[in-house]
Amino acid sequence: MDCVCLTNKLANESETYYDPSYKGPNNKRSCTDVTCLLLLITFSLGWAGVAIYAFANGNPARLIHPSNSEGEICGKGNQTGKPNLLYFDLTWCAGLPAVVGGCPTTQICVEECPRTYWNSAQGKSSDLDPFCVPGTNMTTEMAQLVEERSCPAYILPSKSVLGRCVPTFGLVSIEETGRAEAKMNAIKKEDGKFLQAKSLREGVGYVMDSVDTSGPFERFLSYLPEYWWIILLSFILSLILSIIWSVLIKLKVKPAIWIIIVLSPSSFLAGTVLSILRYSQTREQNPIQKDTYSPPDINSLTSYWNNKSTWLLCGIVMGTITLTILILISCLFKQINVAIKLIKEASKAINSMKSVLIIPLGKFVARVLLIFWFMTIAIFLATSGLHEYRVVDTCSSETYINTATGKMFQVNDICDQNTFVEKTGCPRAQCVHHKFGHANLGTVMQVWNFFGMVWILMFIQSLGEMIMAGAFAEWYWKEGMRRCLSSAGVWSSLRRTCRYHLGTVALGSLVPWMCCRKNSFRCISRSSSFIITAVHGNSFCGGRKTCSNLLSRNGKKLCYTQRVTTFILFTGKLFIVGLVAAAFFATSSSQVNNSPVHIQQIYQIVPILTCILGSFAITSSLFSLYAMAVDTIYVCILEDLDKHDGSSRTPYCMNSDMVNILQLETS
Repeated sequence: MDCVCLTNKLANESETYYDPSYKGPNNKRSCTDVTCLLLLITFSLGWAGVAIYAFANGNPARLIHPSNSEGEICGKGNQTGKPNLLYFDLTWCAGLPAVVGGCPTTQICVEECPRTYWNSAQGKSSDLDPFCVPGTNMTTEMAQLVEERSCPAYILPSKSVLGRCVPTFGLVSIEETGRAEAKMNAIKKEDGKFLQAKSLREGVGYVMDSVDTSGPFERFLSYLPEYWWIILLSFILSLILSIIWSVLIKLKVKPAIWIIIVLSPSSFLAGTVLSILRYSQTREQNPIQKDTYSPPDINSLTSYWNNKSTWLLCGIVMGTITLTILILISCLFKQINVAIKLIKEASKAINSMKSVLIIPLGKFVARVLLIFWFMTIAIFLATSGLHEYRVVDTCSSETYINTATGKMFQVNDICDQNTFVEKTGCPRAQCVHHKFGHANLGTVMQVWNFFGMVWILMFIQSLGEMIMAGAFAEWYWKEGMRRCLSSAGVWSSLRRTCRYHLGTVALGSLVPWMCCRKNSFRCISRSSSFIITAVHGNSFCGGRKTCSNLLSRNGKKLCYTQRVTTFILFTGKLFIVGLVAAAFFATSSSQVNNSPVHIQQIYQIVPILTCILGSFAITSSLFSLYAMAVDTIYVCILEDLDKHDGSSRTPYCMNSDMVNILQLETS
């Protein structure tokens, strides 16, 4: 079958669909949507090529550590043991846009950031050596060392912020810098001018902006060493809570469901109260001084963490969700009882096939590995650019002609570091590392990498849905004790899917939702099409049409019940994720310091989002087992109603409980 819906093919598939003697998945089938499988294979080969390019040209160390004026990565290679970057004169960076990069001052890698004041007027010091360019002849006069930019003209007490030595002067408000500013006003720079506090603050702002524009990967990776264990524990907790919920469903379906239904709005109510309390706290706190160059926490995404409006909005949103859930529960009380019985049927199917539990676990492991693969490629691609060097501090005596412009080299011209020093006619001109350039090809590859992750993630999800659909459908159509299939249904469904329907899985992965005809009862979900394919061997589009016809004839009998069941499972996910997020918040908040630098270093909003998204992915993997069982039973019931009338000659395949739920007549 092709990737597109062809009218004649759909007609042929529909002709063999209705068979009164049908009692289970059809074994007579052929390969479906082969073109889409070939497309996926071709795309995956291209993705492998992207990975090879990334691994050959990327260097993740560039993302984590800054680089000195020579383009060497601090803490790596020749700079091992020197993880921090020291700027000789940050006033040279004042007013420069961080997104462009390339502060013209000399930058070297140092073991530790300076802790004391010093200026060249004081003469040489034994503590100065670590802060001069490696290999500098320290017997030379101090004034000459400063002029040649071999040593800095001054040193200020600094703190390391993501590997950059930032003067503490720029990290506190003006009210706290009276004495420090008096000391700096007496310091002379290499050009003989006195150091200006305003220019220094602007230089600190450049460093902070450069950290902020370095990308979320760097900030996230810098956070992991401090809080990785909390993230890991939160994932384990979400897994344990999901398993406990599954066990409770197995033992007592109705009490377990109602506990979740009652506790879910309670957890949101608690979140509402906490958000309002946090709003009150942030409103009473003194606002951060605008003259303080706080790190990215103040300037970008994480600024919302300290914004009172954020917590007010969270309180309003969670309060609205709480009220909405309570209204839905009161309005859908009868449907909830019916949905509980449908979940009970799903639990019976799962209990009869213990091996089906392997599928959500396998999906979760495969997803984690795939996301790790995607992030690895993305990091390598982000650091695959070439070194870009530019000229700084030229003079009128320059004699070296730039072949790219036909003029003498000027400030900010791109240069070759290997030849510039030998050919320049300006003694103070330098060709320094500006940044790692990014080619357009790298951007295209990042898009390819992201699309590959999304498609394969959906493929893994769809493959699991198809296998589970075949197993649950086989369970439904078996009669009496024959429903105790052990593992046979799962493995036979796996065999059919891998042999005939990987193309349909590939197509369904690209099309999350396929709408029916205009006069159809509702839109057809991807999983519903997979159920028809797993049972009858239709193509994706053929399954869509068949399911559309079933829903048009019988869908109203169970439509609301199926939707309420989805609502119940979703509230269960939210409850578990809410508990895990609350536990994470309580644990991590105890480690938060109120100083801006510390807040920046922990980059707190990222791990909380990581915890929430990771926990939701884990719970979704386990809950998908019940969701797919309910959807499959739902579609099988529709087909059962379509094929049988409940008489002694054509009895329903569903059990008596479902017959009573649907209020059907039998004879």
